[in-house]
Amino acid sequence: MKKLVLCAAVAVFGVPAAYAQSHDWSGWYGGINAGEGREADFDLSAVLEVDPATSFFPAPLAGGTFPTNRSFSGDGFVGGVQWGYNVQNGGLVLGGELDLQTSDISSTISIPNAPGGAANNPDGFTDLKFGVDYFTTARARAGYAFDRLLVYGTGGIAYGKVEFDRNYRVAGGEIRDSASSNRTGWIYGAGAEFAMTDRISVRGEYSRVDLGSGSFDTSYSDGTIGRASIDTEFDVLRAGVNFHF
Repeated sequence: MKKLVLCAAVAVFGVPAAYAQSHDWSGWYGGINAGEGREADFDLSAVLEVDPATSFFPAPLAGGTFPTNRSFSGDGFVGGVQWGYNVQNGGLVLGGELDLQTSDISSTISIPNAPGGAANNPDGFTDLKFGVDYFTTARARAGYAFDRLLVYGTGGIAYGKVEFDRNYRVAGGEIRDSASSNRTGWIYGAGAEFAMTDRISVRGEYSRVDLGSGSFDTSYSDGTIGRASIDTEFDVLRAGVNFHF
């Protein structure tokens, strides 16, 4: 990733302005993209406060507090639309872009004997699922055009929805809950775009998205309380096509 950003910086600042240009990248554009969210990191910090009169959890867990700190990884499909505007001066191309992405980036795991451990909860499991439902970004772009080839760096604000599903399976039955949180974070990356015609271009792009940390608080019918904080980051590799106006 650092090499990609470095290449983009070299393209912007290290190429002579006298490079011959025939293609003009200026103007409005819009398009579609698809790719993969990779190396998604879901860092979980959670605590379960079991009610003293619980009807679900085994007696040794009643009235107890059980913390969990774990990291989980995942991946999944991303796809969406983008639209933006470029201004070109010589080889230097500056612009802004908005995009909206649907996502099935997720991670699912089962933790045996949780909460309480094998001694107190031998039949227990905790099923956890983390996911990114969608995200959108507003980014600046800066690049250098080698005629029909544009190499650029990009960065800005990201906003997205993170979902958290939890299922406790214990001797007394099951407790399920789901929650979601809308987050604001940041994005940075680099890419390359090639103009196949004056109106159509194709591109590939890498970006790193950080949606920050969100809190999830839940209560159960037996009085038990669950609290969780999840920090979410992931890489995005995607290809796209743009139509220029």
